[in-house]
Amino acid sequence: MQAAVMDVVRAEPAPLDLPTSILYPDFEFTPPDPGSADTLPAFMIDTLSKADWAVAKILAAEARISRRAELAAELHSRIDTWLTKSSTADQDSIAYLSMLLRPFVDSELSMQRRSRSLLLPSGTASLRKLPDRLDIVDREAALAYCKSNYPEAVIVKEDLARTALKSLIFNGDAIPGVSAEIGSTELYIKPNA
Repeated sequence: MQAAVMDVVRAEPAPLDLPTSILYPDFEFTPPDPGSADTLPAFMIDTLSKADWAVAKILAAEARISRRAELAAELHSRIDTWLTKSSTADQDSIAYLSMLLRPFVDSELSMQRRSRSLLLPSGTASLRKLPDRLDIVDREAALAYCKSNYPEAVIVKEDLARTALKSLIFNGDAIPGVSAEIGSTELYIKPNA
């Protein structure tokens, strides 16, 4: 069943395989000789063509990561759809049998003194009180009413203004309980349109 979910995978177009000497004529790279690894200089980006080569490699790697993420998202979606569809009959069966079992368990547990569980050979059936649930449907109406009639039901929240704190800290004021760090410069790569 799982194989049916993953049987269709999009064919990716083949990458353009051109020798680097055509794309980057002034960038000659020869693989290091294992015996003379210590004599070779470290790779450095010191020309525009090397920089362009590095940017092209980064963009290609980011594109592959993006394609994998899209494929993973599609497969997750397909698996979730399969799980929902294949579990529907079992969920319906559980709901129906639970509806039939509930009156019997109620009756049996009412005859017991302390236990809230009915021990059966296949398993244990028990009744538990679920927590009370509260949904606020119209927040503004409820807030206005509680402000005037039940102020203890209203929470006033205090918080710190991050922009003001940054301004104070970076102007030299020391504030206990706050740490700050000056932002670093990050390299961003984007393809040309």
